[in-house]
Amino acid sequence: MLVFPAQPVFAAPRADVTEDQVTFDFPNTATFSATLEASSSITSVTLEYGNEQQTCGDVIAIAFPEFTSAKTTQVAWTWDMRQSGSLPPGASIWWRWRYTDESGAQFSSDLNTATWLDDVHDWQTITSGDLRLHWYGNDQSFAQTMLDAGVEGLRRNKEQAGLTTDSPIDLYVYPNYDDMREAILYEPSWTGGMAFPDYNIFIMGVSGSDSTWDKNTVIHELTHILVGHFTFSCIGTVPTWLNEGLAMFSEGALDDNMQSLLDQAISNNTVLTIRSLNGGFSELADKANLSYSESHSIVTFLINEYGQEKITELLGALRDAKPIDDALVEVYGFDTDGLEDLWRESVGAAPRTASAQATSQPTPTFVPTYVPVSGAPLAMTPTPYAIPTSSFTESGCPQGTANRIDHRLDLFLRHDIAGLRRIGPGINCPLAKS
Repeated sequence: MLVFPAQPVFAAPRADVTEDQVTFDFPNTATFSATLEASSSITSVTLEYGNEQQTCGDVIAIAFPEFTSAKTTQVAWTWDMRQSGSLPPGASIWWRWRYTDESGAQFSSDLNTATWLDDVHDWQTITSGDLRLHWYGNDQSFAQTMLDAGVEGLRRNKEQAGLTTDSPIDLYVYPNYDDMREAILYEPSWTGGMAFPDYNIFIMGVSGSDSTWDKNTVIHELTHILVGHFTFSCIGTVPTWLNEGLAMFSEGALDDNMQSLLDQAISNNTVLTIRSLNGGFSELADKANLSYSESHSIVTFLINEYGQEKITELLGALRDAKPIDDALVEVYGFDTDGLEDLWRESVGAAPRTASAQATSQPTPTFVPTYVPVSGAPLAMTPTPYAIPTSSFTESGCPQGTANRIDHRLDLFLRHDIAGLRRIGPGINCPLAKS
């Protein structure tokens, strides 16, 4: 459940706050400002602020703006996303002012909220049930097509994996990839879409040439939202083969190129071990494509053989912090190696050898949420699984944080989202982000 911080518990006099507002320089900064009044000179001012998201614990950021001590004073403070890491478009920002005067009286303003989004484009919104689609630069018919794809994605995920949503999901659709990338800081140039499960938000650019691709992107990213929201935990993780396999399964059958790649690997006995698919996929295109194809095939096998209810149970066990082997044994009666033996038999692959353990791969790329399909529309290459609370640049970090950054980056590259949540942001400088 997404919650705002509680109102103050102390019995404070009602604050006299006017011109209380936030001004966006999107996507770089949010500047909070107000005029504060008291019966005697104001001696201290703090700003509490944050954003609404699914989290392991209440986190309230506090800023100390400069001000002139007087009965009436103007205050302002800027939240610089270039240092903290940017929020996804559509995120809800909250803030309130606390201040004290010379008499010791404490004041707290009402909690205010605003939507983190640019005011340059003429955003429009259409809804269907729990889906809200926001768009500009295209007509109503286009928006309805994308919304219908989302509705279909919800139906498939409910029927195929038992995944549903208990709160609205927001889709922000940009008319091209450049506009989308300009809305998020520190993203790779190949980013075409991003899912933010903790916010129930995803964003995407439109290919402009392939409506089927665009509709599949909606379904794929929506699946990541549902999986991430359902399995949210401070201590559990979901292996990449399961996360990506579910997203690809929700799209439908593999296309001919991906199926041919999988068939060739089966014929040549070059399929990857399932254990090697627990973490980040290879940055090599052929091996990455094979990773996605296998993940699709493995999830298809589990659902066809054992039903969607078991998949839902497996995700629940992972959410409850069970390691993947323990979760598989609990739900299916076999571990990862046992799953691989059964899956290989089902697709006609050679039996797993005793030495077929998780093989080392090239340095993994940022964990993508969309397969790099050959022949895809221009610039629609793998999109990263978002960790919205941090970002990466080559500078801006104070001395003494290098080990912490290296540790966070290592957790990220191993797709250890739970580990990242456990250690928290912790430092006020850009970190690794996808």
